[in-house]
Amino acid sequence: MSSMGMNKSGAQSVAPGAWVKLEGFVVRPGFPATNIVNSALVMNESGMGDIAFQGYNQLTTHNIQFRVVLNGTTVLGSPVSARTPGAIPGVAVSAGDTLELQALNNDFFARQVPGDANTYLTFTQTTQDHPAGAGPNIGWYTSSTVNLERAVQPSATTVGWNVQAGIGKEAEIATSRSIDWSTQADLYVGQKYDLGANPTIGWAVSADIEVLRKAQPPEVLWEDTAVSIHTADGRLLGTLLCGAMDGLVWGRERREVSGCEVVALTQADPELIEDIRPWVHWVTVWHGQAPVWSGPIQSATIGRARTRIVAKDPATFMWRTRVPITYRWADTDPTRIAETVLGYMNELHGLSAAPIVLPAVTEAFTYAATADSRMLHQMMDDLTKLGLEWTVVAGRFILGTFPTAPVASLAECDFLVEIERMRDGTATYNDVRVQGQNWAQTAVSPLAGLRLQTLVSLDDVFGVSNIQKAARLYADETAAIRDVLVLPSSASLHPEADISLDDLIPGKNILVQAQGVSSVMVVDQMSVSVTPNSFDTQATLVAVQDRGEIAELVGG
Repeated sequence: MSSMGMNKSGAQSVAPGAWVKLEGFVVRPGFPATNIVNSALVMNESGMGDIAFQGYNQLTTHNIQFRVVLNGTTVLGSPVSARTPGAIPGVAVSAGDTLELQALNNDFFARQVPGDANTYLTFTQTTQDHPAGAGPNIGWYTSSTVNLERAVQPSATTVGWNVQAGIGKEAEIATSRSIDWSTQADLYVGQKYDLGANPTIGWAVSADIEVLRKAQPPEVLWEDTAVSIHTADGRLLGTLLCGAMDGLVWGRERREVSGCEVVALTQADPELIEDIRPWVHWVTVWHGQAPVWSGPIQSATIGRARTRIVAKDPATFMWRTRVPITYRWADTDPTRIAETVLGYMNELHGLSAAPIVLPAVTEAFTYAATADSRMLHQMMDDLTKLGLEWTVVAGRFILGTFPTAPVASLAECDFLVEIERMRDGTATYNDVRVQGQNWAQTAVSPLAGLRLQTLVSLDDVFGVSNIQKAARLYADETAAIRDVLVLPSSASLHPEADISLDDLIPGKNILVQAQGVSSVMVVDQMSVSVTPNSFDTQATLVAVQDRGEIAELVGG
């Protein structure tokens, strides 16, 4: 990701009594990678950074305050007075998030905020950029070892790996009588031992047992991978087979835009590379005969030897689509509301894949939308706060909640590295105040005696009962410490893990047994990194929270 900054350009009158978004900004010197859309900084990648801001006023006697708001709804940090620098360290952002500067006039008359470099907003990246690919390469022509410190009895003990292999002995065995090797497990002793048997062999010792797990050769997986370049309506521009690529990374995310990066060999098909145009052409990734990822190309960096193609899934069109209709939904599931507006978005951009709507139903709300009043991703953020779950698979939206039953079961041996657990409270709030169109409601959810507060704006939700349901739902959702299984950046699932790419869809549940704990986890993210020498599948799993007590409504 990149650091960004913007300065106020042009004076703006601020009426008294309400927070107002400041508009009219230009790129602040020293921040060349700044992306400003609708007077807000738009993040290009996920990461962490520090926010600095300040507001200016004409006279020191004017009582004006300034604050920073994430995605138009979430207030970050605390407001500051005019001419006072503000700082918010360690803010986590995702691709497409927006940061805007707002002002509150506490005087009796409208006041001017002048266009001045002293009114500014900056986001300075503190995390280091990392490539999306996973390494190191897995050595497919060496054996992976499992060291078992176990006592092996002389009787026919079955080693439960369900594989068959020959018996290899790399040791001289001295014995005064014959030895009956009537075991049913195939053992490979990878170290020399002088074993004296007179008259029996003492097997109650620790030894290294090398288990050779049958893994599919990477050449087969690599040859099964192909990338097609085409238009949104399916007209083929060309195809990149495995011989024309040096690497490929693609993924899926829950309630976020996912990405794909293709490293192509420029000289393998120079005419195809030259014809590629962002937004006009799409990338579709094929695994065997099935498409697993699809989306419009965002950029193509062409070099003499290699070309880097970056694409995003169709959810990226929400950042380039205004709310398409003016309509009021009465007592409607947010999933159905999303289906309607995404249908209009697809029609606008010529997308043929209609959303898949899962049968599960959430709470029903009365919700109103006004055409062209804001961007579609902001409306989808509102619906997410009302319980909407969504993801994109192979270029098609999936709306709604999957069944709670796990689709697969994984153990520690299904991963090539140790699994770590992380307890994360950075997005935890249990005292939530929701501000709707004509009502505000506070909901408090019990959490170890804590009162972690936040404000949520839902301008298109109105009616007391609707806002009360939204407040209770949001408090229940955020009043938890996330318990996450974390895989290091070089980690991947074992090639023989009993799970498929169709199981690794964000929102589906998986039973995971790790560190002596068995728990149901929901797939939050997954990514696949493919090269001629490796096929790595990574997953971010989040524990399914027990909601416990229902949030209590407080005041109004």
